[in-house]
Amino acid sequence: MSDWYSGDSPPLPLGAPFRPGLDALPARHHVWAVLKDAQGRPAHGEPREALRAVTQPLPTIGPNEALGYVLYAGLTYNTVFAARGVPISVFDMHDRDLHVPGSGAVVLVAAVGAEVAREGRLKVGELRVLYPGVSDLLSPRAGEDPMHADFKIQGYETPDGSFAQFVRGQAPQWLAHSDRLTLPEASSYMLDLETVYKALYDVAGVRPGERVFVEGAAGGTGLYAIACAVLRGARVTGLVSTEAKARRIAERGAAAVNRIKAVFTGIFTPVPADAAARERWIEAGRAFTERVRSVSDGASMDVIVSSVGRDLFSRMIDLLGHGGRLVFYGATSGYTLTFLGKPGIAPVTEMYARVGLRPHQGVLVYHGLTPTAPSDAVDDPTAEGAIETALAMGARVVVATRTDAQAAHLKRVRGLAGAVSLETLGRARGFVWPDAMPDYDTDPEAYRRYQDATLKPFGQAVGRLLATADNPRGYPDVVVERAGQDTLGTSTFLARPFTGAVVFVEPSEGRRFSFYAPNVWMHGKRVLFPTFAVLGSHLSNAHQAQECARLVDAGALPVHSPEVHAWDDLAEANQALHENRHSGTLTVRVGATEALDTARTARQVYEAWGSRFLDGKTVRARIDPVRRGAPELVALVTLDSPPANALGTEVLGDLERVLDALESERHLRAIVLAGAGSMFVAGADIRQLRAAADAEEVTALAAWAQRLFTRIGRMKAPVISAVDGYALGGGNELQMACAWRVAGARAELGQPEINLHVIPGFGGTQMLPRLAARRARVVGGQMYTLLVDALAILLDGRRRSAARAHAVGVVDEVAPADALSHALGVARRLVTGEFSGVLFSPLADGATLAFPNVERDPEIARLLAHHAAVPRSAPAAAILEVVRVGLTEGLPAGLALEARRFGELTAGEDGRAGIDRFLARRSLPLPLRREDA
Repeated sequence: MSDWYSGDSPPLPLGAPFRPGLDALPARHHVWAVLKDAQGRPAHGEPREALRAVTQPLPTIGPNEALGYVLYAGLTYNTVFAARGVPISVFDMHDRDLHVPGSGAVVLVAAVGAEVAREGRLKVGELRVLYPGVSDLLSPRAGEDPMHADFKIQGYETPDGSFAQFVRGQAPQWLAHSDRLTLPEASSYMLDLETVYKALYDVAGVRPGERVFVEGAAGGTGLYAIACAVLRGARVTGLVSTEAKARRIAERGAAAVNRIKAVFTGIFTPVPADAAARERWIEAGRAFTERVRSVSDGASMDVIVSSVGRDLFSRMIDLLGHGGRLVFYGATSGYTLTFLGKPGIAPVTEMYARVGLRPHQGVLVYHGLTPTAPSDAVDDPTAEGAIETALAMGARVVVATRTDAQAAHLKRVRGLAGAVSLETLGRARGFVWPDAMPDYDTDPEAYRRYQDATLKPFGQAVGRLLATADNPRGYPDVVVERAGQDTLGTSTFLARPFTGAVVFVEPSEGRRFSFYAPNVWMHGKRVLFPTFAVLGSHLSNAHQAQECARLVDAGALPVHSPEVHAWDDLAEANQALHENRHSGTLTVRVGATEALDTARTARQVYEAWGSRFLDGKTVRARIDPVRRGAPELVALVTLDSPPANALGTEVLGDLERVLDALESERHLRAIVLAGAGSMFVAGADIRQLRAAADAEEVTALAAWAQRLFTRIGRMKAPVISAVDGYALGGGNELQMACAWRVAGARAELGQPEINLHVIPGFGGTQMLPRLAARRARVVGGQMYTLLVDALAILLDGRRRSAARAHAVGVVDEVAPADALSHALGVARRLVTGEFSGVLFSPLADGATLAFPNVERDPEIARLLAHHAAVPRSAPAAAILEVVRVGLTEGLPAGLALEARRFGELTAGEDGRAGIDRFLARRSLPLPLRREDA
């Protein structure tokens, strides 16, 4: 391909296996994108024309991000909007020349950033579902709700969506995958389900027993809305267009109203601006309202879930009863929404309480109106009551008056932040204050003139008076609107994104209102009348999405099986979505082939790619071919014994059996050893040690572990440790036994046995000094100093960071992020001959070494003095004894003495008391860290 957006470096073939860590990341990848042409103009159009299959460089990830290898990517209307450039061009939201859409996917985690690795929640190679919301993670507003902190929909408001082989996402975006779902199902539910979950549960606050009406009830979000409402115990009615769809929603517990009936012909239109036409419009809709009430025991609706927009919105408001809420998260048929108000009045104090007005928030009040019309009178009791109440609550108040005289009259109000007179603004060239917002859908040019001639100058005048450091544009937190004017389009534009609200206090029956839908739904704004509310809801935050995933995994919410399309059919599938030629949800294969359409687990994915598995209760192994068609194999051995992967007889036995099986693999060339969950191994099974009958039983366990670890150190296929999280006690001994040791950015390593009044028993006293000596020989450094540092690890019982462990020689490498992917890369390079390190296991080194008189070293003397005072002298003396014997008499003598002393101390009175205190979290104090002392 010779176009500017394609490169020479070949990407991974579509549908090819990608084993994170084991396979190297490619330089480029396949994507579907909306492009700019060679002259830099956005090439928008119908989806089948605007979406182009191209390649681009792989996205780089930051410390708080992760990269996913996309298996399936779900389709949403966001891609249709991005392709068509409606309502705005996606290129107006970023400075890239190529926009990759796609808002949701199921992936294998391919790489993690340093801070993601440090958190330990994500692990490369596992399945995750992508929640498509990004925000400013470092903003203080993220503590209120991440959606209030520069929130954007990935793939629509950002140029790096999921219609790509690899997708980048922030740490909170990667949610757990449920094995209840096939991979296509997992890729297609998130955006739809999280959107309606938030809309119903958190925005509308649906309650058990309430009546819920759902537009488009047989579509993707509609079916999920029914499921969420039924789960909540609500009584649900859905609007459908065929009898087949009516049966479909009936199976899910909802009554149905079919809008394609002769009696409803022509009624689904906006509210006419002309008063006479409006009366006919009202009369034409009565049959629909009566039909809906007839299937809900004659009652009005408490909650309406809306997404269709222009065509249906007006009639949906008609259905609301007293206290009803219409919540909407889209407007697929048009963005200009109109409706008629309802009877009812409320004190302004009540309306302020409903929106949670707080001190120092900004309030805009319209002055110079009656409940039915504008007024030039200088007095406006409704407005002045709203002003005085807001000021008494500590708010900052700006007033919009119709005349200069009204503005002058309000100067008497103490504490007012200012007044904006429409009469004064009108003297400026081009300012217009229309009777109603122009219809964006029928006359977009008029709407753009309205933006320039009304919204911008009025918004700037108000914003100058309300601006603060955290709200530099001066968006009002609350706008007090008036029934005597149709300026809701202006007010919903001005209200602060995500937390802003517009309130009415007067009766509005028969009054027509209009607004631009995206200003409300995409920014989560609220419009509250005394007796009903219009609530915008936009996607969800990551926690709400996680709650959806939890309910799915529990079986409480069903997920619809999507229609699965091939990668090459993506543009046409989005065209079908645009033309409403689809049924239910849609997804496309990216890294998957048809063979994975029924897969549910990561294991099934790897098996389809040629991996084999060995299963034990607490230890498992995955055996992978390194290169397609070549015999060389790499094994990933994972210890999985929650919560700490502790080394007891069961784990050691399972590990031994896995090693037996691996030794029979003729083509095995490397083994990576890792821990499941957030840590490597936190130590030996202390409770099992405490329950041992006598010293001989403990000694036998230690000797068994030493033999097993020696076997690991001498395996023909070298073993590489991947230490993420804790490697303490027996865990550190296990990783030291390996031939190459990799620690992740968040790893902490140490030998805390002395805190239990015992010593290491699985070879730690022999391996630590040998690794320190090797460090001195191979890398350089003072032998004596490094031996003292090694002994300090044994004597102080404190944890070391990966960097400090590396400085002593306990690990060979500190990975920039996670250890697992780095260790798998080491294994790959061992097989391909690209590895340049020197493999070494301290349990394969039988050499002797002179042991200096370290007791006179100030640091060792300090540690010994501490243990004498605690008292904890016996294990401290035993550590020095065993280390000396091992270095001077040889490894076998050292290991034998270590096992014996470990058994004696563990089964002795002081050791049992030390273990009991540790388990009760009452251990005696450990020495201060040298760097902190």
